[in-house]
Amino acid sequence: MTQTLDEQLLSFAKRYSARGILLDTNVLLLLLFAVYQPTMIGRKRLEKYSADDGALLVQYVDRFGRILTTPHVLAETSNLVRQIVKGRLRTELFAKLHPPFCLCLPDSFEQCAVAGQNIDGELFGRLGLTDSSLATLVQTEQLLLTDDLDLYVAAISNGGNAINFTHMREAAGLV
Repeated sequence: MTQTLDEQLLSFAKRYSARGILLDTNVLLLLLFAVYQPTMIGRKRLEKYSADDGALLVQYVDRFGRILTTPHVLAETSNLVRQIVKGRLRTELFAKLHPPFCLCLPDSFEQCAVAGQNIDGELFGRLGLTDSSLATLVQTEQLLLTDDLDLYVAAISNGGNAINFTHMREAAGLV
């Protein structure tokens, strides 16, 4: 029997709640702005999203005990944040982002590493370093939440568990 998307999302939340959820760059970027500066959603680099998309993401991610990521995702995300916000807003936002990005605190992002020799060369060529690392990590009992169709397909094709955020948005009637 095939599960509906809602059933699958609930099942993933139960299964991975203690382990955490692995976020790709675009999803992490949306999450940060949904939490810290929701008025910026819909603008530069976040133009395809709405505040409702941000709320949906926060609601789902809150079901997990921790947010998992990689150093590559954090680097890409911080660079994108710098492109989106300027001046005083940037200074204030980076002051809020410094602890979860850089410090080892209970609410910090947990950084997962993948050894380069474990990344498939063909996958690296198709997805690049950041996404091929994420696709490799989901093979080790991690759950990935992504809005990148190529990454989603690669993750599930390699036997990993992944959620496509666009599918969540469609099911919620947001797209």
